[in-house]
Amino acid sequence: MGQPAYLIVKEKIEAEIKHFEPNTIIDSERELAIKYKVSRMTARKAVEELIKEGKLYRKDKVGTFVADGKLHEPVAELVGFTSEIVSKGMRPHTKVVNYEVIKADAKLAKHLEIKVGDQVHSLLRLRIADERPMTLEHTYIPFKVIASIPHEVIHSSLYAFIDRELKIKIASGKQTVSAIKADEKVSELLEIPLHNPILYLELTSVLMNGKVLEFVETYANPQNYHVVIHSRRKW
Repeated sequence: MGQPAYLIVKEKIEAEIKHFEPNTIIDSERELAIKYKVSRMTARKAVEELIKEGKLYRKDKVGTFVADGKLHEPVAELVGFTSEIVSKGMRPHTKVVNYEVIKADAKLAKHLEIKVGDQVHSLLRLRIADERPMTLEHTYIPFKVIASIPHEVIHSSLYAFIDRELKIKIASGKQTVSAIKADEKVSELLEIPLHNPILYLELTSVLMNGKVLEFVETYANPQNYHVVIHSRRKW
């Protein structure tokens, strides 16, 4: 069985937009359908796939444009930083700022659904792509869920370790996004001016068994990082 028509069109559009400047408007779905001799529905699906991947973006009643190459985080999908960066053709690097075992305070106990005083892994990491600081992530994982995290995992991909080594499956995640001002530590690590506006994200991930896996606070430079929200109407 051959490759689906929308994927063939997607690859052709992707090859074409590589030569375009960011924020350049592309052909309409009707024009794409005529150009590639496919149905308008096929052209639309190809475009939607590229939007999901962060390579295109759409402005209502205006058109579809070439994305600017920033890191796009899909809120509706739990994607690890390493795999996200590699999928963009960039080189990921993780700098561990601090790792320690702490006792949960009231805030962590609430997010992780554990008792105050329970042991928690506290991992602060700077996530870098092509030598550019992208995000500062503070991850908290209860000892009751993962008792030990190998040294090499702390410096690489937690999600790959959880999925491949521990065989633990993440069922869902709840993420909130807000804007705050960078404090001294964040501005220094992200290499941005003090008090600059940044994105602040809170993520709580839940396992298939209902236990909370992690609570993550992410500080992101909006010059390098976008949040993309995919919505679908319920009929």
